[in-house]
Amino acid sequence: MRLKASLLACAALIWGAAFAQPAVEVQELGAVNPFEVGIQSGMPAHVWSNSGAETLRAALTTLPDGQGVGFHHPLAARLAARALLAAGRPPRDAQFDLAALRADRALATGRAQPVYNLLVRTPRVNESALLSRLYAETAFALGHEDEACRAADALLTGRDEAYWLRARAACLALSGNIPAAELTAELARHQSDEAAADFFTVFDAYTLNTPIGDAITPRDGVSLALIHDRNQDQVIVVDEGAPAWLKEAALRTGPQIRLPQDPLAALEAARSMQGAERAAALGALIHQDVDRQLAADALALRLNDAKAEGEFITVARTYGPEVSSLPISDETLVHGVHFILAAILAEDLETADIWREALEYGPPRPEPELEPEPLYDENGMPLNPAHLPPSDGPQQLGPDPYGPSFKPQAEWDAPAASILVGLDFALAIARNEVQSGGFEALHSARLENADRARLAQGAGLMALGARTPLDLRAQLARYHAHRLPDQAVKPQDAGADEGGAQAKLDLATLSALGLLAAHAQAAGEAQIYAAALIEAAPGDPFAIAQAVSILSVADLRQEARRLVLEMVVEDEA
Repeated sequence: MRLKASLLACAALIWGAAFAQPAVEVQELGAVNPFEVGIQSGMPAHVWSNSGAETLRAALTTLPDGQGVGFHHPLAARLAARALLAAGRPPRDAQFDLAALRADRALATGRAQPVYNLLVRTPRVNESALLSRLYAETAFALGHEDEACRAADALLTGRDEAYWLRARAACLALSGNIPAAELTAELARHQSDEAAADFFTVFDAYTLNTPIGDAITPRDGVSLALIHDRNQDQVIVVDEGAPAWLKEAALRTGPQIRLPQDPLAALEAARSMQGAERAAALGALIHQDVDRQLAADALALRLNDAKAEGEFITVARTYGPEVSSLPISDETLVHGVHFILAAILAEDLETADIWREALEYGPPRPEPELEPEPLYDENGMPLNPAHLPPSDGPQQLGPDPYGPSFKPQAEWDAPAASILVGLDFALAIARNEVQSGGFEALHSARLENADRARLAQGAGLMALGARTPLDLRAQLARYHAHRLPDQAVKPQDAGADEGGAQAKLDLATLSALGLLAAHAQAAGEAQIYAAALIEAAPGDPFAIAQAVSILSVADLRQEARRLVLEMVVEDEA
């Protein structure tokens, strides 16, 4: 015990000396609650304030845990993230542990960067060990080691916990202070459990300057930071049991991308790449403005990759604004469907309309030059050479320089009518034109031989109040009666432990809790329950109908419409 106390005292002295900061005058700005900070717009100001701390905690625990595999259904993950990353007046009696639970559930959506961005802006993070740990872990994982180490230095409570001793040992090692790092790590060993054994394997290899082979796979952000600092050109594969967001963050590792200066050569180089490297190279080519035809080729490749990876919605929304500057030609219209869907997701409906027309009728053709009006002199003789009387000399052969400037084009081969109907359907939803007779006709065409996905879209639209075909409810009833056993939703054990693990409830309970939150105008809470419903029963028409109903009652109709639109876009892609 005396040895442990001595180690702790020495470590504190070393840490303070190594990371001492100049004196800064701090001015009180008022107690800002973490829920008042967000990075996602579009939610109402009362997104959190109509919930109490305990009711919101109950809702949050129905979502997947951020330290596990995360969400299984991208549609549910996106819906949850838009609420979890929103700012608003805080819930009643909200403390730091609730803000940490919110950030943890946001991590479960699969990406560390938005949560890091949220926590960078969050005030008083250093007053909470839970919030600080999430901040440090995302910072370590994303390569912001200085930010992570400042979080470890600024923490006011729980500084002697095992994680923070490991984090400070890593920070000392990264700064080159190996003796101090080893002393701090020795103290951490006395407090860490077996789950931290991998960290010490990585740490010892780092401080002894021995190779860190591929066999060592990190389980947390701090271990990832140490491995990456030692092997900056290595593609790091994290442990199979690591959180999903850490696996996504590790995609940034690997050699620096170097593309040829020539755009065509750069595109060929990007084609030969894989994974995150290929995505980054294609992204650079999409944004360049030297050759927009080549940008269209790169965007087509990126969207095809995203579709195969189940990330079409996110990637298409990211690059959708680029579509307006792409040339419309026979070559680019081969990828017209994906480009139109990307423009719709980016809310650039004018561009989507232009491409939609070109897809049906062909790319714009050059207009023929009008023959100039003849000019006459005072004697009534024409001055324009095109209108001079023919001379006795040799006649001009070849095209008339004053005639049309293009040759007639071959007849355009439009895509199948079902494709155009799907695009018009998506455009009508994006414009909120779901209550017109024309929309009902489009919907009827799509429901011929409808599969489960289209029945789910129809159920969502019906809950949204759209004009839907008369027999849609009958189709849903038949689906319910004949769906396969593995498509039925099975009740799960309810309850969550005190640590905030996921509470698994049956659909009826989730739906009832969501509707109660919606009627109370607890917008964030209602949207969380809607996401939990979709996650509990991916693609189920009745879960979609219930989720849309909850959002509509909570006055989140834009979110409800966006949810259905994403389903339609994924179907059409």
